[in-house]
Amino acid sequence: MIVAEQENRYRFITQPNHADLSGQFAERWGNDEFERPKPSQSMVLAAYTHDNGWWEYDLHPHLDEDGEPVGFTRIPADAWIDCYDEGIDNVVEMDAYAGLVVSMHGTGLRRQRYGLSPSMPDLPSEFAEFVRRQEERQERLLAELRDANRYEWLSESDESFLAALHETGTPPDDYDGRLWFDYKLLQAWDTLSLSFCTTESPPGYDPIDSVPVAPGEADETLRITALGGDEFRVEPWPFEESTVRVSVPARTVPKSDFDGEDGLIRAYYGSERETVTFTLRR
Repeated sequence: MIVAEQENRYRFITQPNHADLSGQFAERWGNDEFERPKPSQSMVLAAYTHDNGWWEYDLHPHLDEDGEPVGFTRIPADAWIDCYDEGIDNVVEMDAYAGLVVSMHGTGLRRQRYGLSPSMPDLPSEFAEFVRRQEERQERLLAELRDANRYEWLSESDESFLAALHETGTPPDDYDGRLWFDYKLLQAWDTLSLSFCTTESPPGYDPIDSVPVAPGEADETLRITALGGDEFRVEPWPFEESTVRVSVPARTVPKSDFDGEDGLIRAYYGSERETVTFTLRR
């Protein structure tokens, strides 16, 4: 659950709905400067489903021992692992390449996003077994995709890249293949969505770094500027259309409306389910 706190209320957006917003960005991504997702169906699927394992946990908000709603960054380790294990399983069953990228997303969150976020904790001990299992799975998935010749652009260099990434936690300098590009693309969509979901006054994140343009080319930094109302400018512009309108469902609960977790659940489902819209412009 993504919790945006205001002085007198909490706004809740579920992780699957945040992922849906990522998918809306993915569907519209690409122009003369920013390469379109490829393979498009797999990458759009990865964006839409990368947090699908949170569905059951996010059926209702949770409170910590101090009576504060638990946001997605503070979920207990065992519940976090269960959510990602189930979610990755679901995606792999639908599309092996999407599952590979989503699995990399999950392990990357516990490995400083493989060098993209060096300020994050590096492999906390409670997540070590999850990372080990999923990184082994990633190597198996890549080998299976190559054996099936599903994508002609996957090569031995991708296998060497993935092994080096797992060993060192950062990509080798001489690799410019698609797999790392696609991993960074999912991180960009995820962070862009979070920038709109984590606060009622977006953008909630600083400029978004390491946004890929095309394999082998230098990354860009996206800057989001509030224009007033529900309108925002994104620079440089990564979308196909000159205006992009997206939305995400949310529920808002006044702090005075509940006492304890049972009370929060009743207040949560007693609140109106609203649709929050954002209009992005060049």
